[in-house]
Amino acid sequence: MKTWMLKMLGVCLFISAFTMACNNDDDNAPSSTDDTLTNGGTWKVTYYFDKDKEETSDFSGYTFAFETGGVFKATKNGATTIGTWQVDASSNKLIISTGVGTKPLGDLTDDWILTEKSSKVIKLRDDRNDNNGDEFLTFEVI
Repeated sequence: MKTWMLKMLGVCLFISAFTMACNNDDDNAPSSTDDTLTNGGTWKVTYYFDKDKEETSDFSGYTFAFETGGVFKATKNGATTIGTWQVDASSNKLIISTGVGTKPLGDLTDDWILTEKSSKVIKLRDDRNDNNGDEFLTFEVI
């Protein structure tokens, strides 16, 4: 009986140690996207589709930086526009605000759903569910 209890105690300790080592904690998900954006360096728009037509060329010459602290920078010909960005991990969104209402930078101000992410590419889709057409945006590291 004593041997059986010692064996059961050993099994229980093993199971406890094993389950404590296996952690399904997704708290790192937001920082993963944050790290991808901030560690990527300089980005460019390689695809932008606005409702009914492709408008990637509107972003020709622009470079973008997602800096720590939520600072978003768009630069073209030495002129820099500063806005904000943040990741909403609960809804899998990248929220960009350029602070500009005119094209093309005003088109980036939106809540974008993250559809694909790697260290070199971020693919986004507009979060609207209306009949005005879809918007797609792709950033790639330069």
